[in-house]
Amino acid sequence: MTNATEFPSCARKPEPDNILELQNVRAGYSESRVLWGVDMTVQQGRITTVMGRNGAGKTTLMRAIMGLVRTKDPIRYCREEIQNRSTYKRARKGIAYVPQGREIIPKLTVYENILIGTEARSDSIRSFNEDEIYGLFPVLKDFRHRQGGNLSGGQQQQLAIARALAGNPRLLILDEPTEGIQPSVTLEIAGVLNKLAERGLTILLVEQKLDFARRLTDRYYIMERGRIIKQAHKNEMDFEELKTYLSV
Repeated sequence: MTNATEFPSCARKPEPDNILELQNVRAGYSESRVLWGVDMTVQQGRITTVMGRNGAGKTTLMRAIMGLVRTKDPIRYCREEIQNRSTYKRARKGIAYVPQGREIIPKLTVYENILIGTEARSDSIRSFNEDEIYGLFPVLKDFRHRQGGNLSGGQQQQLAIARALAGNPRLLILDEPTEGIQPSVTLEIAGVLNKLAERGLTILLVEQKLDFARRLTDRYYIMERGRIIKQAHKNEMDFEELKTYLSV
């Protein structure tokens, strides 16, 4: 079986490259503009978190990166412009997306849901390292023959992340992975994401819970009304100021 810990990289260097770069990205739905010129870089092997109030455009930004919302503006992944590529081709190049709401297939078993993730692999391998995936998410091993729709919300979130990892991605995008999940499972997910980052996987995170974000994040981007209004490294971020951007 393939080794899911060997996440491929664009380049391995002491100083991390930018695996993802967005330049003045504008996007929206029909006649409604949501993003108004977003500039952002994501460093390889780091965890980058996008935060902001509801309606700031965070999910639209993630969907634009994945190709689910169209834009003509430059999105560079491993130095290659991908804004004109299909979602499927972006996935095959190593971008995995866990959307808000998880979108697991309820009638399929846990094992079958994870196996679907292998369709994103760029090679012909359609199996996953069960020891590796179940080692990260032990509860999924116990429930591997259970239908996905019969899992709790936290278990479904773990399943959605496991499915994404089965594609052996270079970049993992997570849209609000702690939404509606009990604190104990939130801590488990934080632990898994830290392990993955230590192994070199790049993670781009949308999150509302500051305590969760602080456990993980290397660089923060703050969005408001479809624009990036602030960015800072974790050692430079004023968290009291950040709270004001998250309050209703």
